Amino acid sequence: MKRKIIRIACVVFYTMMLSGCREILDMPVGSENEAYSEAEPERVPGQYEMTNYDYETSDAGAVPVDLTHPAENAGDFYTFDGRQFIIHKAGTYLLAGRLEQGKLVINVCEDEVVRLICDGVEIRSAEGAALYVENAAKVILTMKDGTENTLSDGPEYDDEIKACVFSNSDLTINGSGFLAVYGYHADAVRSKDQLKIVDTRLYVKSKKDGIRGNDGVIIVDSEVEAECEGTGILSTGAADMVVIQGGSCKVIAGEYAVSANRFVSVSECLTDLYAVLETIRCDGIRELQEGLAQ
Repeated sequence: MKRKIIRIACVVFYTMMLSGCREILDMPVGSENEAYSEAEPERVPGQYEMTNYDYETSDAGAVPVDLTHPAENAGDFYTFDGRQFIIHKAGTYLLAGRLEQGKLVINVCEDEVVRLICDGVEIRSAEGAALYVENAAKVILTMKDGTENTLSDGPEYDDEIKACVFSNSDLTINGSGFLAVYGYHADAVRSKDQLKIVDTRLYVKSKKDGIRGNDGVIIVDSEVEAECEGTGILSTGAADMVVIQGGSCKVIAGEYAVSANRFVSVSECLTDLYAVLETIRCDGIRELQEGLAQ
């Protein structure tokens, strides 16, 4: 009797399975009922995330580095060949001094984070970028309280890195000190990912664009000033956006003051924007504070 019940249950189960499989096999290719889809989720204009890294400014546990008299080989941390100062280990570095006719390069694993705390730093590169993030998950550039820091490049470049500060990864500039960036060849500050400027003071002057982030430029509670022949604050890419919240922003630009295709937001910010072509260029969503010239 038990064997008969089990046999009947098995017949019912296989009948249901075959019926379900027949429905899947009969389903039109590419129909809305398809089980799997490789389509990427739609990006939400203006959506971004702030993390603890973006606000962190402490120098606790930092590796001290004298750029004026760097060691030729500092073991696992960095190397210096007389021209390039290359950091190849994740961590926090406290930089001071002057690097003349050279450049600072970050080259760590693609999932690692590097923090650079600038304590009166001056880097003058004769060839290419003054700061080049070749590889990293994220780099945080912190201006130590009460300090003035300067990065500048030369008019000649031998590569395609067309900015004084150029990052292949996410880049955050923060800290209550001051940073001046001079891009004599092309852009001043540029990230191929997202660029954040948080609670700091930044001045840029450039031959082309001033501040540029492919996946967005986020400026929060900062004093930012840009003078350039191109666009002052620019974002390009699939998730391009410019968000300016709080603080102050002054731009004198030969093209646009602020430009992003998808999203531009300016709120609670003291602004002084001047541009030859147009103050705000955006074909998508604009969220601009009252009285801001468009």
